[in-house]
Amino acid sequence: MTALHCDLLVVGAGPAGSALAAAAASSGRDVLLIEAAHHPRPKVCAEYASPRIAEELARLGAVGWREAAIPLDGMRVVSGDASAEIRYADRSSPRTAWGLDRLQFDAALAGHARARGARLVEGARLVNLLRRGDRVRGASVRTRDGELEVTAEWVAGADGARSRTARLLGVERSVRFPRRLGLVAHYEEIPGLQDHGEMHVGDGYYIGLAPTPGGQLNVGMALPMGRGSATRRFESAIARLPAVAARLRSSRRITPIRGASPIGHRVSQVAGPGWLLVGDAAGFVDPFTGEGIYRALRSARAAADALGTDDPASAYRTERRAAFSAKDALTWAVQWLLVAPPLMHHALVRLHDHPAARLRLGSALGDCLPAAEVLTPRALFEVLRP
Repeated sequence: MTALHCDLLVVGAGPAGSALAAAAASSGRDVLLIEAAHHPRPKVCAEYASPRIAEELARLGAVGWREAAIPLDGMRVVSGDASAEIRYADRSSPRTAWGLDRLQFDAALAGHARARGARLVEGARLVNLLRRGDRVRGASVRTRDGELEVTAEWVAGADGARSRTARLLGVERSVRFPRRLGLVAHYEEIPGLQDHGEMHVGDGYYIGLAPTPGGQLNVGMALPMGRGSATRRFESAIARLPAVAARLRSSRRITPIRGASPIGHRVSQVAGPGWLLVGDAAGFVDPFTGEGIYRALRSARAAADALGTDDPASAYRTERRAAFSAKDALTWAVQWLLVAPPLMHHALVRLHDHPAARLRLGSALGDCLPAAEVLTPRALFEVLRP
């Protein structure tokens, strides 16, 4: 067994892992970044990202990602005959969301981490964690050349919603609500949907349509858990929403249908002695609000900053609470609307008729304004009042 040492071992070269590896390597740390697959690799993702990813990527000095992204004005949310155009703005100006090609986007970020000095090993799978007492001290990793024993000052799990790191740490928890099946495929681009996305809400499920680079359309859906083939469930969900079926009638599916079940991830802790979890591995609720990539990048920044403190685990937990607690509450509020279609319909009617409230909510969902600003009694009453 080959042995090596590093300051930081990052498990998973998605956006969170690559961002953390780039930031840590830029600050002079010896970073090993491992990825089970080989870039570019497919990802079950809606490929719609909130505006603030641009700032996070600029902090990293990453530039190549723009070739894998197109700007989008926002998202039109539809429930029956009600709809509202969700747009974004910060204190001074409008902001755009982003449609991403995750194949190229993730590859670009992994390449940036390597350019900043991180060692990237693809086709490397986490086997087990190494411990000394109650502290994680590294990991055993399987590569095509054999098993590798890596000792590290810190191990960061960035291996997504099916995080093996979280399981090995014993902090993974079951997803009880909402429990949904995620299905995603690409279609040919359709007229009238090149500069914004659409989110169509049905009874207990939703379908998102998001333009992506290269003239393609991401069709992603979150369905109730159940039986049946992915293809049959995918096509049935489209047929049950006439507006979606009409949108896609003149288009053609050009990729296989890929799935993830259940959507979401829960953990009891995000950090401990010698370890951190970042991105989806640290837990997430649901992709409806389009915050996943921003949350991955923001949590990576928090982790990188925490590694420079005397107590990284505590500093990371504190920074995550400050960054995400209000947004988490807003995300859960949206989840309750999704399971109550009449209430969602009513909220969209109110938002359609009140542009200021609509822009404020959209900006909070897009991470351009503090979520606390739309969680006040007055703001909530403005959206939900009769």
